[in-house]
Amino acid sequence: MKKIYFLILALIFIFCTLAGMENLKVAIIAFEKSDRESDYVVNSMMKRDFSDVFTEYEGMELIKIKDSEKAFKKTGYSNPSYMGKEEIAQMGNELGADVVIWGNVSSLSSSDYKVLAKIFSMKSHDVVAITFNVKKDTEQRKQAIQENLLSKIEEFSSGEVDKLLSIAVQHFNSKNYASAEESFLDLLAIDPENLEANFYMGLINYINKNYETSESYYLKALEIDSGNKDVLDYLSQTYLKQGKYDEAIDALSQIAENEEDKEIWLKIGDIYIDLEYYEEAEESYQKALEYDPDYIDAHVALGNLFYGQEYYNDAIPYFEFAARALPEEDDLQKKLAYCYRKTGQLESAIAQYKEIIAEQPDNFRAYVNLANAYNATEKYQDALNTSFRLRDIAPDDPRVYILISNSYKSLNNLQRAEDNANTAINMDPALYQPYRILSEIYQSRGYSKYEEYLDLEERARNAYGKEADELVERRDQTKDVSHNHFIKSMEYLTEARNRTDNRNELRYLASNEETLKQLLDATKKDFF
Repeated sequence: MKKIYFLILALIFIFCTLAGMENLKVAIIAFEKSDRESDYVVNSMMKRDFSDVFTEYEGMELIKIKDSEKAFKKTGYSNPSYMGKEEIAQMGNELGADVVIWGNVSSLSSSDYKVLAKIFSMKSHDVVAITFNVKKDTEQRKQAIQENLLSKIEEFSSGEVDKLLSIAVQHFNSKNYASAEESFLDLLAIDPENLEANFYMGLINYINKNYETSESYYLKALEIDSGNKDVLDYLSQTYLKQGKYDEAIDALSQIAENEEDKEIWLKIGDIYIDLEYYEEAEESYQKALEYDPDYIDAHVALGNLFYGQEYYNDAIPYFEFAARALPEEDDLQKKLAYCYRKTGQLESAIAQYKEIIAEQPDNFRAYVNLANAYNATEKYQDALNTSFRLRDIAPDDPRVYILISNSYKSLNNLQRAEDNANTAINMDPALYQPYRILSEIYQSRGYSKYEEYLDLEERARNAYGKEADELVERRDQTKDVSHNHFIKSMEYLTEARNRTDNRNELRYLASNEETLKQLLDATKKDFF
């Protein structure tokens, strides 16, 4: 959002009445004289000058001097400078002020005087001090007050928006959402039309799962900027949380109408998938490909769309395109191999891969495809042997050890699978696949122990005496081992998730995470 710059003596946008907002309310509580010669100037300022100057100046409203003096007198202090910020703020609240001002006057000569004024913000509790000179002559004195004091109030107040926004954003980025919300609300009290404040309030309420409130702030932000892409995007997510699918699609469609955004069409397609509106989903994904024919995520989405409906022939070209671009995505390769198998093309594909290897013994991709094809037909030993041949060709490629690890896992040789996954991690810690495999290994180990625990629990229930005690001890130890395996599995799953932004992998990991949460709960330690 563009920053609004203020000219001296111009109307203050955020405090003016142009948008139905009230004027900035100013309370002048006291000006003290520093010497006897200043008495006349102080009295003149407090009795006439301030009232006259503020009356002629638009955008600010002076609270009656008598009311301000009365409120100050109630505090019991003889000088406002002795008061703390909280006490000044309390007095300002009673007066309904936005700004509180006090100061003193000292004489420089028989006709010249120095004014020290302190300006207190009721929003940020900041204080700024200014000094300026005035003449004994009334008109010259009023002009000096307007050109110095009022313009400083204006400048100080205008900076409140930027300062409050900066403070609020810092709180938000620090995940201190309660303080961020308080700061944004303070900002909206000054400037209800502030786009950023409304946007962040929508985001904070979304995080706090107050989806209706989040929606209201996003809608307010759209009143300010109807075509804002970020607001529309986040509003769509808020709609989805409330099950308002049509509204979510409408919000995203508004973005799509204004921009050639392939990612937006992908999101729209995903919503249609959730609604099981497959024709509309296909149209949305195809729209994404119109903007970018090489958009991998759209190819994967279309492949999965047809795969889920068992239209394997239709899925193959999209999976083939994606598999060429993402050779390391084993789930993608498996789905492609499965499509080949279901359409009677797998054996011919295997034969084709073998021919390529015979002609091109160093063709890395052909070995990977052949190994995945063997895995799809549950020929795990053949897949492992193919992986070993690939290791001879590319011993320093971590993808080879991922393939070997996967094959060992399919053969239920979990220790060898773990060893090779760790080898891949040592070669390239940024890869997510080894962590996913390790998560699956420990989940498998944990589940094996969990089944053993259930068996021991059943046996202990029917046993007596020493045998029962021994079974209970073994049962508890086995349960504990199972729980620790599930903890380790969750740790590896988290590492995998942190290393990929692949949508399908993230969905798979999210599904596994839910299963692990249930298993962790089932195996947690009993205290009674």
